[in-house]
Amino acid sequence: MSGNDAVNDARRAAMMAALMALALVVGSAPTAADFATGKAAYEQGDFSAARAQWQGLAEGGAAAAQAALGSLYIHGEGVAVDYSEALKWTKAAAGQGDVTGQFNMGSIYAGGLGVERDYGEAARWFHLAAEQYDAMSRYNLAILYSRGLGVEHDDTEAVYMLNSAAIIAGTPEIGLHELARDAERLALNLMMTMDQQAIQAAHKRSKEFEQHYLQFYLKGYFERRRGATETPQKTSQETPREP
Repeated sequence: MSGNDAVNDARRAAMMAALMALALVVGSAPTAADFATGKAAYEQGDFSAARAQWQGLAEGGAAAAQAALGSLYIHGEGVAVDYSEALKWTKAAAGQGDVTGQFNMGSIYAGGLGVERDYGEAARWFHLAAEQYDAMSRYNLAILYSRGLGVEHDDTEAVYMLNSAAIIAGTPEIGLHELARDAERLALNLMMTMDQQAIQAAHKRSKEFEQHYLQFYLKGYFERRRGATETPQKTSQETPREP
């Protein structure tokens, strides 16, 4: 896969990641409900209605809405493509630690969308999102490491990132099975030119990650189950996201 392919993957995934931002607990219940209304409108193809719901929330500082609004400007959905506005809202979300904002900042710099292309800056933002268990950011980091774009070339790190991306993407609630398969295939391709010591090092780290991620996932799973049992009259606002 070429560097341009990686950029295109990142751009196609930007809005998918933005919609996952509903998993963040964004302020009060009415705020979360308003975001959900915008999300429903977006899924129905009514981008203008989605923007109308998210604009006020974004101006009020809701990170999930800022990230989603930034994605609309990236893709020109319900608005004209405007990379300046996209950067404004995406950076605001990322600055609050929003995983979608961080991923989209990486995409903006990797693609040179209204900014000078900077793979080093892209890697920095993808790393921040990857630390929050974002599968697509880990996949994109693998591309950068495998080609030495913005980071030192490191196939061992690339294979580790691909393996961990596949683990996260295969989580039932996330269900990014195509991404998981792509990550597994790319890891196999890279390993064809690696020595056994490097392969073993990547697999050791991957196994350690899998154990840690399983603990993280199960903790969240049981917390969601417990919350649903304790407040059956309400719909939980915290849904599993691409961690």
